[in-house]
This record gives sequence, C-alpha cells and structure tokens, in this order.
Amino acid sequence: MDDLTEKIKQFAKDKGACLVGIASPDKLSNAPEGWKPWNLLPNVKSLISVAVKLNRTTIFQLPKTLKEYRLNYDLVNNKLNNLVWEISCFLEKEGYEAIPIPASTPFDEKKLMGDISHKHVAVAAGLGKFGLNNLVLTPKYGPYVRFATVLTSVSLNPDKPLNLDICLREECLECIKICPVKALDNPVYNPVEGWRINKEKCYHYLFKVLGLGVCGLCIKVCPIPKQKVNFKFLSKRYAKFLS
Repeated sequence: MDDLTEKIKQFAKDKGACLVGIASPDKLSNAPEGWKPWNLLPNVKSLISVAVKLNRTTIFQLPKTLKEYRLNYDLVNNKLNNLVWEISCFLEKEGYEAIPIPASTPFDEKKLMGDISHKHVAVAAGLGKFGLNNLVLTPKYGPYVRFATVLTSVSLNPDKPLNLDICLREECLECIKICPVKALDNPVYNPVEGWRINKEKCYHYLFKVLGLGVCGLCIKVCPIPKQKVNFKFLSKRYAKFLS
C-alpha cells in the first residue's frame, strides 16, 4: 500500500494539512474501554493523523487577544473537520470505509473526552511527543498545531514513532508555572502516553470563568520550537529541527 499511503498524505497536504502521519490502531490499545478505535469502526486497519498550524502571533499576545485566539481556534478546528471529511470521502471513493473524527466539539462533557484521543494518535503516528503540558509537541511547530483523525479499513504503511523527546521538562517548567488554576501541578512525564492533568479545573476555568472555552497560556510559554521568547531554554539536541 505504498502508493496509496503516499497518495493520501499528498492529498491531505494539498488540502491544507501541515503534518500527516499514519498509525496502527493497536497503538491505542491502552485507551479506555469504549474509546478504542475499533469501538467506532470494527474493521479499522489504520489511523490517519492530520495537523493544522495555529496562528502564533495571536497566542504570543495572550491574554489580551483571547477573543482573537478563540477565532483562531475555531477556524483551525473547522479546517481540520473539513480536511478529515475530504480524506474520508477520498478513501470511500477508493472502496474503503472511513470515519472522520471531529477536531473538538462535540465531546463527552461528563468524561471530558472525545470519541478518540487525537493527541495519542498523533504520537503513535510519529508526529510528536507529549510534553508536561500534556500537549503534543512537534519538532517543527512545537504545540502550535491542532489535530484530527480519520479511521479507515485500509491497511496503510504506519510511520515510525518519533525517536526524540522534545519537552525540556525541568529545564523549563514554564507551562506549570503559568497555569492560572494549577491544573498542571505534580506532572508525571510520559512522552508516549501523556498524563491526566486536572481536566476538571481546566474545563471550569475555560468555560465557566473565561466563558470562551480557550486559554492558550501553556502554549504561549512553550519554548519549542525556536521562538522570540524563552530561547535560553533550548538545547543543542534540537538544532537539526530549528535551523
């Protein structure tokens, strides 16, 4: 399936994806019962992870630009939703089943979970690794991307996981310090599985206090990739990605 794999990746990039990766569904076997890929598509053979880049300037100016960030967030989610829908239609024309998973809403507001973890799919597809902020950090864009997923019945060639842990951890800790509600306190670093932040505190702050469903401060202070802020935290191990 080399030709089809590359054809799908090129199709996604032509439609606006900045990153595309393929993962085997068994990489998400540790997902909670009811949230595994085969719970949605019983004969799923591949997971396609796509990313779209956020506008960084808006995030750099937070919290002054919170309303503008909300627009940024919504537009990227809409672009992702259109993207995974078009990929799914493309795969169906090729004779395969495919399900596009929404980038954000709707999601289970009681469990604070979507139908599948886009972040875990992205890590399994080699697009990045989890940071202490429990966001996926990518070598080229850092946390300035959002993800969506396509489940499909075709066996595509999976990408290798990223062999670099990107988060600077104790060299930085800026995301831990800036969180207004301490939702990232006492982090457990696991670049492949991530960790459960205090979602309840985060959700309450986003939707009840701010009222816009976004915050973005933990993205703003992340020094990956090279930015105009916090450059002193970067180390030589990232040089090949940041040139």
